[in-house]
Amino acid sequence: MELAERLDGRVDGFKLGYDVVLEAGAEGIREVAEAVDESFLLVDLKVADIPEISRRIVSTVADHGADAVIVHGFVGRDVVRECAREAPVVVVATMSHPGARQFYDDVCREIVRFCNHIDEVVGFVAPATHPARVREVRELTDKVIISPGVGAQGAEPGSAIEAGADFEIVGRAVTRASDPERTAEELIRAMTSSRPTDGDE
Repeated sequence: MELAERLDGRVDGFKLGYDVVLEAGAEGIREVAEAVDESFLLVDLKVADIPEISRRIVSTVADHGADAVIVHGFVGRDVVRECAREAPVVVVATMSHPGARQFYDDVCREIVRFCNHIDEVVGFVAPATHPARVREVRELTDKVIISPGVGAQGAEPGSAIEAGADFEIVGRAVTRASDPERTAEELIRAMTSSRPTDGDE
């Protein structure tokens, strides 16, 4: 909470994962939402259950202040549609860990195609650790692309933006830094310098 308050308004948004939500509960989401009113709050539960259960999860998270929720794409159109009835959703197109190469990458394009037609799907997750996947997703959608994997997982700041992402997600590189604010500012500068200027492709 302290770090979030210090960085509110200086970063585009915050992503809360399972670890925080399980420790603090749904009320923890509300507390963070109230503390970071200048920034976007994305809750990352990678929802992946049957449609009714998934919808209820997203509804609860949205009721506690999340601006959007991350939902798995591999569970299918029916789950994504149900979740999107409750809140804006960001769909995982593929993931950053090596295991995603086994199954997820094979259906990445199909996930993006069917989710593109759901209005409340506001974007996709594509890993900064695999810029080719970011480019692939960008070719298929005009929606927002967010890319995890910068810092601790090995992707360089700005690399996903160069590949077509709109935002890069940084976790441990900031939260475990000796000076998180300074680290965040350095990362922002690196990412900003990678954004296309007017007239660029």
